[in-house]
Amino acid sequence: MLDKLIKKLQTHSGIESKKDIQSAAKTFSHSPFSQLGKSAMLGDDAAVIPKQSGLLLMASEGISPSLVEKEPWFAGWSSVLVNISDIAAMGGKPLALVNSIWSDKNDLEKHNQILSGMNFACEKFNVPMVGGHSNQKSPYSALSVSILGLVDGPILSSRFAESEDELWIIANKDGCFFKDYPFWDAATKASATLLRKHFSLIPFLAKKNIIHAAKDISMGGITGTAVMFAESAGKTIEIDLEKIQRPEGVTEFDWLTCFPSYGFLCAIKPSKVPFLKEALRAYEELICCHVGNFKNGNSSVYIKNSNGAKLLWEEDTPLTGFTHTN
Repeated sequence: MLDKLIKKLQTHSGIESKKDIQSAAKTFSHSPFSQLGKSAMLGDDAAVIPKQSGLLLMASEGISPSLVEKEPWFAGWSSVLVNISDIAAMGGKPLALVNSIWSDKNDLEKHNQILSGMNFACEKFNVPMVGGHSNQKSPYSALSVSILGLVDGPILSSRFAESEDELWIIANKDGCFFKDYPFWDAATKASATLLRKHFSLIPFLAKKNIIHAAKDISMGGITGTAVMFAESAGKTIEIDLEKIQRPEGVTEFDWLTCFPSYGFLCAIKPSKVPFLKEALRAYEELICCHVGNFKNGNSSVYIKNSNGAKLLWEEDTPLTGFTHTN
């Protein structure tokens, strides 16, 4: 009787599913915070994070199912990158990541490619993956990653933008589009040192009180991110298309709508512009340009060029639903 019970316990679906964790155990460091000793080693029910002094940030990103399906390594890489960008946009630095992966049991190579892409990014940015959930018996592939960050200086909330602020873009022009996707890859081939320097720049500018509000340029591109900025700030934004610098050979539409891998919209007082230019003087690879202004009014966005100005997005058409009043 005992033998039969043991056999059933050993093959129970609940215990069998835990074997899916092995792939992650083979990929990521088991001691992300070695200074804490055994208490912080991976494998417990929750990760232990060193005590911090400052405000904590949390963000989460789901990755496009088609990207996970067709480009699993790049999906894994991107899942870490976009989270780190979210933290930087708030003036913070990343502390730790967790992930959830669903994959087909008949395609474990795809699962391992996702893990490999994430680990590559974790090592590049020196941010540990400290936990997650794995399901290798799913009829589909899916990936989401969440991040914990720390702010030890001013918060860069997009709601802090004010009328008469200038809108600036900071982005990396050294890169190329990833295959036929609207992803400007300025990161996978960059050195770890440069990447970490880039993503510490926005928090540095916040601490120096050079910028006071920001948003990372997401999959909505420059214009879509501007709409979200205006929505949360409760200000009208006017963008001058002719002031937007872009990499050589990239069309206006492609640059306006791509995810630039490193790109931020920033609100800055005119009096702070000389300090911004000085801070970025050494970054020849970065675009830093004044592209528009915040104005009193509603959350509308206008774009203009030599032919005039036109309404891109009007106030009473919600985009995210998160406004300056809620």
